[in-house]
Formats: sequence, C-alpha cells, structure tokens
Amino acid sequence: MRPKTGLTTLCCWFAGVALFTAVTLATPLAANPVSTGLRAPVELGKATLRFLGFEIYTATLHIEGARRFDWNQPLSLRIDYARGFSDAELLEGTEKELQRIEGARSDQPQMLQKLASCFRDVNSGDSYVAVSPAANVIDMRLNGQRTCRISHPDLRKRFLGIWLSPNSRSARLSAQLRGE
Repeated sequence: MRPKTGLTTLCCWFAGVALFTAVTLATPLAANPVSTGLRAPVELGKATLRFLGFEIYTATLHIEGARRFDWNQPLSLRIDYARGFSDAELLEGTEKELQRIEGARSDQPQMLQKLASCFRDVNSGDSYVAVSPAANVIDMRLNGQRTCRISHPDLRKRFLGIWLSPNSRSARLSAQLRGE
C-alpha cells in the first residue's frame, strides 16, 4: 500500500466535507422548540412576500407534531421583516386584512384592541412569532421577548388567517406556508 501524498489527503478531506455537507443539507433540521413556542415543531412551509420586487418579509409556519396543516393543531407563525413598520402600521394592516377576509364583525374592535397591545415597531432584521397553543389564544414575541398573551374567541383562525387562509391577500403565499 502506498502512503498518501499531501494532494491525496487533501482530496480525501474535501470529499469527506462534501459528503458531510450533502448529507446534512438533505436531512431536514428539527425546528427549535424554544424559538417556535411548540414542544414538537414541524416546519410546514416558508414563503417570502415581495412588493414591486422588494422583500417585505419571510414567513415560516410550524405546526405541533404533524405533517399536514390543521387549524385544530397548535401553530407557530414566524415573520422575519426585511423592512421596518411602526406598531400603528402593523395594527392598521391587521385591521384592513381582517375586514377584507371576514367583513365587519361586531367583536372586531374588541379583538383589535387586544391585538394593539401586542404590536411594537419593527426594523429590518426583527422577527415576530405568533404562537397559538389553543384556538382562542395567541402569544406574541418580538425578537424572543413576549409582547402579549391574549385570548379571544376563534383568535387562531381569525388572526393567523391573515397569512394562512385561502382568502388571504396572497393565496399562493398562504398555500406555500400551509405546505401545499
């Protein structure tokens, strides 16, 4: 057997790194329970919203221990912002989308007042995570710090429906998030 030369050793090392990288990238990474707020998070989908070619945000949806979207499962929606918005802009956008999707409902002002306590100004690079452990509950976290925990009838489906409903502003983005 011939001893390995420096070039042979270097080639073997690069081949090993390439193999390790290929295996690592081909294997789905488990989502972090701390960052998602779920015990057994499974990433269903990820989508980027762009307007006139400019990135607005990237959203990622996790569901508790399942491989298919289901409104009855705990959900975690993360939004990574590529540009800044004031808390007033976030609330105004939420209000407009709720009214567009579900029309005017008598309890909307009450629900929006609760949601207003959740919003803070965001800058490029900030991330909000909305965790819904139950159908009527949402925990909001900005950059890992809880901003609120609110309860309202059917809050999960109504609030997260802004991004996840087939009637959302971007049905394609919603389908991507739901893993469809």
